[in-house]
Amino acid sequence: MSFPTVGLIASGWAQSSYQAEANKLGIGIKFSSDARTSDELINFAKDCDILCIDPELHTVSAIKTAERAGVRVYPSSKTLEQLESIEKNISSGDYISILIARSAHNQACSWPITLITDNLTITPLPGVSDQQSKDIQASALNLAGEVGLIGGFELLVDVNDYKKLISVNWLVPKAKFWTRVNSTSNYFEQYLRAVLDLPLGSTEMTNQFIVAGSLVTDPKSDNYRPYLHLMARNPNLKFDQSINQVAVSGNNLESLLTEIIHAQQYYSGEIEE
Repeated sequence: MSFPTVGLIASGWAQSSYQAEANKLGIGIKFSSDARTSDELINFAKDCDILCIDPELHTVSAIKTAERAGVRVYPSSKTLEQLESIEKNISSGDYISILIARSAHNQACSWPITLITDNLTITPLPGVSDQQSKDIQASALNLAGEVGLIGGFELLVDVNDYKKLISVNWLVPKAKFWTRVNSTSNYFEQYLRAVLDLPLGSTEMTNQFIVAGSLVTDPKSDNYRPYLHLMARNPNLKFDQSINQVAVSGNNLESLLTEIIHAQQYYSGEIEE
C-alpha cells in the first residue's frame, strides 16, 4: 500500500505551507496555482487520490463535471452550492474568524475564535465568555455538518453578530499564521488529515493568548535590519516574512499587544530606538 497523493490547486504561499505538513504526514502533494477547466481538472487529477482546490479558481459546473468523471474534489460542488445559498453580509469593520476541520467520518474540530482587525489578529476573541465561545463554535460545527464539509474552512462573521456570515475561506484562511505558532495541530495539517480521513489532532493552544500583526516595510530601510533588531530584543517573536506577519504568544494579553504594536511601529520606521 502506497502513501496517498493529494492534488492541490492554490496560491504559491499555500503550497509551501501544505508541503511542509505533507512531508510530516508522509503523503505526496501535486501542486498547481492555475485555474482549470473541467477537462483540465480531470487530467490534473489522474495521478492523485483526491483533489483539493480553491473554489475562487473554478466554477461549480467544472467541479461537477470532474466529480461525474470520478474525481474526488474538496470542497465538493454540493458543499459549495449549499454555502452559496446562505446570505452574505458586508463587514462593518472588525470581524471574527472561526476555523473548522471535518473528515468524511464526521470527526470535526475547531480552534479558539480569532478577532481580526485591520492589522491585528487576537486569539482567543477578547471579551467573550466561555459559553458564548462554545455557542459560536457549535454553530460553525453544525453548519459544517449540514453542508457536508470535508477538509476545512474559515468562516468570517460579523464581530457583533456571529450569525451574520461575511465570507468563507478554504485553503488559506485569514487567521492562517497563528495556528502555526500557537496550536498543537495547525490548520494546514488538520486540513490534510481531514481530506484523507485520518484522525484529527488536538487544536489546543500552547499558550493562553496569541497576537499577530501585519508588517509594513520602512521606506528608508529594508526588512532585514528591523527584523534583526526586533529578534534580538525579543527572541520569542515569530516572523513569516513571506506574508509580512509577526506574532507572539504568552499568558498576558496586554503585554503581547504592546509587544506586537511596538514591533509594527519599529518595523515601519514610525519609531526608532
